[in-house]
Amino acid sequence: MTRLSVSGEPSPCTNTNRNPRGAASTLQPPGSSSAVGLVSGGDRPLTSEPPPRWARRRRRSVARTIAAELAENRRLARELSKREEEKLDRLIAIGEEASAQQDTANELRRDAVIAVRRLATAVEEATGAFQLGLEKLLQRLISNTKS
Repeated sequence: MTRLSVSGEPSPCTNTNRNPRGAASTLQPPGSSSAVGLVSGGDRPLTSEPPPRWARRRRRSVARTIAAELAENRRLARELSKREEEKLDRLIAIGEEASAQQDTANELRRDAVIAVRRLATAVEEATGAFQLGLEKLLQRLISNTKS
């Protein structure tokens, strides 16, 4: 049996000798004619005969397997998409929480700066009042010692 390449010429990697009578063929299932050449796909005879029943069943089986695999892949893709969306939602929530905490921290810092400034002003005023009080006391002491 000769297997044809895409160009229509015999392929150099296939055996052109026919199998001896009674030997199992590795290229065709038993019961199919080895006298008919195959097209470059290897699965359709050159004549217009419909494919054998076993080939139709095999194709249907392969098609069902592929359809089941595709359905499973779609299901897995949906599940993965759902998980990724949940992760993104969690990350967004964490980001929003972190942003809110950052806003709170910034507000607390501003409040702390204002409180420190007020405290510094109060200390300055108290120091000024204490110094004024000491000066008045010193003046009284001086005036009392003169008299």
